Amino acid sequence: MAPYFPLYVLRSDGKSEILTKARKKESNLPTDDQLDSRSDARGGVDYFKELESGDAKEVDWRRKLGGMLIHEIGGQAHP
Repeated sequence: MAPYFPLYVLRSDGKSEILTKARKKESNLPTDDQLDSRSDARGGVDYFKELESGDAKEVDWRRKLGGMLIHEIGGQAHP
């Protein structure tokens, strides 16, 4: 079994600001609409929710990201 090292990812692409199509700088954070947890007209709820440290989904995402990372940088040494 591979050694366990914590992997903390704060942004999906590592950038705090992005350029929009109009070439304007914009903060790389969810919009207010994406953070709105109220249900829509059909009762559906679709929003971003920050995960607590140690949450099962957070651990699963770190495990998946770590596996992809070791696959990319580890080569045959870490199958």
